[in-house]
Amino acid sequence: MQEGSSDRATSSGSQRDSKLELFGFDSLVNILGLKSMTGEETQAPSSPREGEDVAITIGRPKETGPKFGTMMGVFVPCLQNILGIIYYIRFTWIVGMAGVWQSLVLVSFCGACTFLTGLSLSAIATNGAMKGGGPYYLIGRALGPEVGISIGLCFFLGNAVAGSMYVLGAVETFLDAVPSAGLFQESVTVVNNTLINGTATAGTATISTPSLHDLQVYGVIVTILLCFIVFGGVKIINKVAPAFLIPVLFSLLCIYLGVFIAPRHNAPKGITGLSLTSLRDNWGSEYQRTNNAGVPDPNGSIYWGFNALVGLFFPAVTGIMAGSNRSASLKDTQRSIPIGTLSATLTTTAMYLLSVLLFGALSTREELLTDRLLTATVAWPTPVVIYIGIILSTLGAALQCLTGAPRLLAAIANDDILPVLNYFKVSEGVEPHAATLFTALICIGCVIIGNLDLITPTITMFFLLCYAGVNLSCFLLDLLDAPSWRPRWKYHHWSLSLVGALLCVGTPFDSYHFICHP
Repeated sequence: MQEGSSDRATSSGSQRDSKLELFGFDSLVNILGLKSMTGEETQAPSSPREGEDVAITIGRPKETGPKFGTMMGVFVPCLQNILGIIYYIRFTWIVGMAGVWQSLVLVSFCGACTFLTGLSLSAIATNGAMKGGGPYYLIGRALGPEVGISIGLCFFLGNAVAGSMYVLGAVETFLDAVPSAGLFQESVTVVNNTLINGTATAGTATISTPSLHDLQVYGVIVTILLCFIVFGGVKIINKVAPAFLIPVLFSLLCIYLGVFIAPRHNAPKGITGLSLTSLRDNWGSEYQRTNNAGVPDPNGSIYWGFNALVGLFFPAVTGIMAGSNRSASLKDTQRSIPIGTLSATLTTTAMYLLSVLLFGALSTREELLTDRLLTATVAWPTPVVIYIGIILSTLGAALQCLTGAPRLLAAIANDDILPVLNYFKVSEGVEPHAATLFTALICIGCVIIGNLDLITPTITMFFLLCYAGVNLSCFLLDLLDAPSWRPRWKYHHWSLSLVGALLCVGTPFDSYHFICHP
């Protein structure tokens, strides 16, 4: 009789309206039945349309894994996702191009976008229980599944394209560290008649950069290898992900030690050490044309302005949803998500602002513009530490993108809201192979572009649209003052959410202009 009633319940449930189950990556592992690999029995949470978040197990109490606090559950994952490749191989170049004061404005602007989004996210995350899902679940329950699914798709595309950014960053670092590994050698000879501190410099300089074809070949190979790892070791990837933060923190320590003891006996002539003279010389901006490798060239095809640099830098401040995506494994989501997310945002923003001042006072502008791996050049005791840290951290981040994005896409497809996504449906307990292949194809397509500078504006647009959706959701819920809208996080206001949404919506168009009209 129990089996018959279960079958009838299943039959009636299949005739209901499609349900939205957009959860964080860890929760998606439960939804898609991946816990069955370990012998555990799990039950998918209810949909937003049903308005509840409960897990039911038949015959025995619900089994839960270890719970994490604010530090390890939210702060560390957010820190790991925010600190990335842009800081290592593009940040010093951005300081040289924008100057110190405009770099401070740029970092403050991007930090304001993520901080305001963090306030809205904190309000949404504390509005009711989040035992089994991320913010998309609550947004879909409050404003309808269509709103939640639009945010989910932006988040999926942002993570899929971000995988290619991490792969290209790892390959570019490897080729810079081991130039002999390049299959296509390329040396760029630049006539230094570019603007340096407002004057044209004479003479020539030969700057070696990785070949575009090397970046493409190695990038495709690395992406394929990462896909094989994703197919075979999802559980291992989720467990070892925090370990990738260790080389990141150690490499940051080596960079700051090298900055304070510079210049060393073998340092390039352009590294002056911390100097007020260098800080004054690098205070103003020197926007100019560069070639595809970012080397200043008066005949270059790309002109860099402030808006273009926003599109390049913004991926360095994304990752604020990492904590809320792990809400199922938190001891106290109501407290941990707001404190951990906002603390990670403020910590990284303060670190970026300090780095602008340090790098601006460390070397000449010519050194900042021609040595994109200046962080490795000044690191103590050797640049090899930074190379290893960059490669490990970027490959770990790429694995996270290739692991989480397909599961999010499969969860969206299973809800039957968008018929075009029916190809990516999966049954419970089945790996989303089709979604993984589709994500890999997106990643490979961006890797073939071979230019990290052209990929980052696309990532910026997807993440800003996702953050705009979060801000708009909080704005509407706060303005309408619905009975179900009672967040415990009181440090928010509808005006702040509106400002955050306007900042996020207005920025991508400038980045899009840079992509289409370099």
